[in-house]
Amino acid sequence: MVVVDPPSVVVGLEPAEAALTPGGTQRFTAKVSGASDTSVSWSATGGEITGEGVYAAPGTAGTYTVRATSVADTRKYAESSVTVTVPPVLPPAIMHFAAVPATINAGQSATLNWEVAGATSLSIAPGVGTVTGTSVTVTPATTTTYTLTATNAAGNTTATTPVTVTVPDTWTSLVWANETPGSYDSDVYRWLDSGKQQRTAVLTRNTARDPGGSYGGMLRQFRFYIGTTERVATGTGSSGLWNGWGYVVSHFGSGVSHSANLAGTYRRVFVGRHHAIHEFSWNMPIAGTSVKVTVHWFFATGRDYPVYAVTFDTSAAGSSGLSTNADSRTPYGDIAWDGDGTHAFVDGVKWGDKYRFYSRDEPFTAQSKWDYSQPNSVPYTMAYSRGADAEMGMVQTLDWLQHNTGGTWFHDNWGRTSESRVGSFDGWMMPPNWNWPYQMCQYEMLDAYSQTRSKRLAWGLMYGAVGNPAYYGYGYGGTYSGHPYQSYSVFMVMGQQSAGEVLAQATQVERMLKAKLSAIQGAVVTLGPLGVARTDTATYPVPGYNSNYAAYELQADLSGQFNATLDAAGGELLNPLFLVRSVAGVPARLYLDGVLLQADVDYFASFDSSTGVVWLTLNRAWSGSHTLASGT
Repeated sequence: MVVVDPPSVVVGLEPAEAALTPGGTQRFTAKVSGASDTSVSWSATGGEITGEGVYAAPGTAGTYTVRATSVADTRKYAESSVTVTVPPVLPPAIMHFAAVPATINAGQSATLNWEVAGATSLSIAPGVGTVTGTSVTVTPATTTTYTLTATNAAGNTTATTPVTVTVPDTWTSLVWANETPGSYDSDVYRWLDSGKQQRTAVLTRNTARDPGGSYGGMLRQFRFYIGTTERVATGTGSSGLWNGWGYVVSHFGSGVSHSANLAGTYRRVFVGRHHAIHEFSWNMPIAGTSVKVTVHWFFATGRDYPVYAVTFDTSAAGSSGLSTNADSRTPYGDIAWDGDGTHAFVDGVKWGDKYRFYSRDEPFTAQSKWDYSQPNSVPYTMAYSRGADAEMGMVQTLDWLQHNTGGTWFHDNWGRTSESRVGSFDGWMMPPNWNWPYQMCQYEMLDAYSQTRSKRLAWGLMYGAVGNPAYYGYGYGGTYSGHPYQSYSVFMVMGQQSAGEVLAQATQVERMLKAKLSAIQGAVVTLGPLGVARTDTATYPVPGYNSNYAAYELQADLSGQFNATLDAAGGELLNPLFLVRSVAGVPARLYLDGVLLQADVDYFASFDSSTGVVWLTLNRAWSGSHTLASGT
């Protein structure tokens, strides 16, 4: 008998070795020969293994054994070695760190954005601290470099990004001082104009006679820059009396009353950081009645030209008004608008009422041809010297229909030129001196053919405009009331003839009057005094437009805040001015279209605590529609 031994059971296992990281997996395959049952059982000295031979490494480094044991013969098995190693921990990775925008103005914000991998914590310095997510907003006061630190067990990784803060040069404030240039006791105002250059107005006090013999109460001197050269314009002392510009003059019957020979009072109504109002007042005798006359000079940072506002209060005459027909030639005076010491000839004159008048010939004499044919909106008057590149004029803050101006009978020549003129001319080609709607140099044109160097300049209203309850305006197209008040305001413009500054300001006023103001928070002011030093109220000719100072007027809400939209529907406005009532102070923040503005750079603010009014000049060319809002 032959005995045959049963075949020996053999177990094979693959792979024989494996290298894993903690938590890693490896599938092992077992093969059994020598038995009909080829199944195995699995075991491991560390980690876990499934019945299908899938091994999962433990979290601890080391060498472990995976065993596959034959089910048919448990004495038979095969083993594989598994080496588990923990890889070194790497520091975090910062893929991106940047500021948007990278450059801001002071008071604005930037957003820091980042992308980081492998970090357990994040922090940003300076001034931010621990952060999460992928962004944070910062508002640095000065240029700052921010450092992002990403941290994990292996250490830190850092990245930096700068935020550049642009701090524009702030505009210095308006200043006032009591000075005595040339022994003229004066209140002197200095401010920065739209070109950030200093302008100076010397207002001589009106309580005593000045060294030139008048009682002051006028602009003794005006100083401004053309490029880097300062032009100084001082009162000429013409006729031994007119030592400056801005006197009050009123003719009546065969008489005249003026402030040059009349003592009065003065006061600083308001001197703020960027705005100021200076007042002169007199009790002026007109045909036996004491007429209270008040003049306000208004100055504002960012504005080139002061506003001259005047009110004649004839209340003392009773309900019927003055017993005479009085006109106004206010403001009136003689100042060297071509620059002290220049003594230039006047090369031409222009004015505007319902039509535009201009002289056509140079040299300018009484025989110069003229044109009065083109319609006009905003009243103005001016004289100029081409040789000195200088001009001076006035521009009313309302248009001709809103406040009639001009004070003679020359309207018969509206729409005409000197070639088609009508009426009496007394041997002149120009209108005779008594028939100019505004007083300028015509009375100093000594004959019909000589040039003049006279710098005389005055406004003009019809006889009856002061103190008459119903008088005919220039053109005789309607009647107006000059009693108990006659009030109006003009810009005093002095500058270069080549720049056409007077006509440019007239265009600005036209645009001001066409702009549309609306309020989202607070209210648009539509009623108020139609002149300075008045307590009566009436409807403004343009809603929200205070013609006394050429300012857009708002009323804050009960919280003292406002949000208003100004649509420059008539064209671009240069540095528009806002007057906001019922506020507790200058707004803590001011926004234009939601963007935070910087005080003394983007806008110029003054607060009058006695009236609860804040004055705001916006330092920009304002085109289209924009929203101005206060904030806490």
